[in-house]
Amino acid sequence: MLKNIAKNKSGQSLIELIVAVAIIQVGLLSVWSLFLSNFNAEREAELRIVGANLSREGIELVKNIRDSNWLRGDRGEINEEGTIWPWDEGLKPGVYSVSYDNGTLEDEATSQLYIDSQGFYTNSSDGTKISPYKRTIELKSVCCSDVGGDLVCDDTSYQIKESNKPCSLRIGVNVIAKTTWSHSGFERSSVVEDIIYNWR
Repeated sequence: MLKNIAKNKSGQSLIELIVAVAIIQVGLLSVWSLFLSNFNAEREAELRIVGANLSREGIELVKNIRDSNWLRGDRGEINEEGTIWPWDEGLKPGVYSVSYDNGTLEDEATSQLYIDSQGFYTNSSDGTKISPYKRTIELKSVCCSDVGGDLVCDDTSYQIKESNKPCSLRIGVNVIAKTTWSHSGFERSSVVEDIIYNWR
């Protein structure tokens, strides 16, 4: 009778050991999957924040071009057409790329962003490494009616032109900055839109 009790106790301790190992394994796997999920969410949040800021930067770079045009016009500089520098020089409708270090709109084909040696994002492939981001800037004309040809809007309404058709009077530029990237096999994007006016 004592031998049977000893055999049952050794069998029970083996089952208890297997159950304990299984519980520990489930616990460790749960913690590991929680860690991975947290890591992916943190990376996704980081990419979204940088993407949104790159889109906002695109809008600011276009505003900088407009402001520089105002200064050039105030100094009396003449453009290639022989007229005083207009506020919208270099801001024709279309899809472009822009970078902080060149100050002009470039061909859309250069929309890939690189990270330069100082940690800034640039369109120049001289950057130290490629970034996950691409940024495009779409410009559309904001027009109003100028029947008299006196460069004054004849009404308070305006329209955004979807094409390259000329305006009666161009009073602003609709700027759409779009930054795209991929994460976990999914395409992500951040779009910021603003209208900048020739309010001077």
